[in-house]
Amino acid sequence: MSDDSAETKILTKDTVANYVTQHASQINVFPPDAALTADVIQGGNVNFAFCVRSSCGKAVFVKQAPEYVAVFGPDGLPLTSTRIQKEVAILELWTSILGDEADKYIPKVFYFDDENKVFVMEFLETFDLLDHHLVSTPSPSTEISLGTQLGGFMAKTHLLTHSSKVSPERAALLTREYENRALRDIQLEYVFTKAYKENSEHTSKGFTVDDAFLAEINTLKARYNGEGSPGNLSLCHGDLHPGSVMVKVCDDDAQVRVIDPEFTVYGPPGLDVGSLLSGYILAAVHQSYANDDDGEKAKHVLSITKGIVATWETYKSVMTKGGISEEVIREIEVESVGFAVAEACRTALGFAGGRLWLQFDDPDVKEAAVQSALLIVQRCMTARHTEGMQVLVNGIILLCC
Repeated sequence: MSDDSAETKILTKDTVANYVTQHASQINVFPPDAALTADVIQGGNVNFAFCVRSSCGKAVFVKQAPEYVAVFGPDGLPLTSTRIQKEVAILELWTSILGDEADKYIPKVFYFDDENKVFVMEFLETFDLLDHHLVSTPSPSTEISLGTQLGGFMAKTHLLTHSSKVSPERAALLTREYENRALRDIQLEYVFTKAYKENSEHTSKGFTVDDAFLAEINTLKARYNGEGSPGNLSLCHGDLHPGSVMVKVCDDDAQVRVIDPEFTVYGPPGLDVGSLLSGYILAAVHQSYANDDDGEKAKHVLSITKGIVATWETYKSVMTKGGISEEVIREIEVESVGFAVAEACRTALGFAGGRLWLQFDDPDVKEAAVQSALLIVQRCMTARHTEGMQVLVNGIILLCC
């Protein structure tokens, strides 16, 4: 197949509506003669994403995985398009695991086109990204509700695939099927290596990437790569930061939907918990510098810490009731804090793109926010081994309130 032929299969704003029309009978959302329009969804880097809408108001989300990282174009960073197969596979497995509760946690997939690496799923029209919510107006009741749901989701999906709960043959199969080597290697480089190889001006201002710190990072890197503790592995989302969670908050009703699990791996369960909580750390720092009113600042930061506690306590409770040993849960707790502060660290050092957390127009405010984030990292990275999740909560309250 020629390159030109391959390029014609890449969907664009001008062609995606026609694609949906052609597959209307399989998608089963719009009638075949529906008039459809399309918009590009901005914010993602790896794939192409669109919203396709009919005149009657119905809408679907369309995602396509090219053979490269979308933001760099076809001549940029190559990447296998089979990643989308893993995303669809884990959504199907989660649906099986969660049963009647699946609709509470994950969007519906309407259609998957393996040939063109496209899937069509529910468009979460009235939802917003969790990272946007956390930097706006968090409240205690909302964050407890969201944290309880997210802790429950992670625990239920981790529990049913945990290497201490499945047969050795099943664990070996999951290890092979969800190695996801291409995307795993990207994370190994950009999350656990690049930020620490390249010297940063921030390392001389109360935070130092010294040998002891690098040893902690390298331990987490090895665990992410599936090394060590074979008795403590689960099928993970793999990139469960708050940009991979959609939320809907209406009065006392708070709902969550987990999206974008293409980085899924069979790895340490603390990876998911920590990735999620990294956003809570950075949101708390953001709130402490975005608010001039000390009372409002303290309220928002304390609301965020309540979300952290609710997430972890729910996760721990479900895993304990499911038969996971106290020793293994303690290991997950320590690793969760490690993965959380590692992600917060690389964001603070400027290696996580243009995330909202530490972006301020005033350079002095931005610098102060970065330093606060790095101090939380410094406090928690080693102390997590003895203090667990509490050192994270205490560090946020101490520095941000």
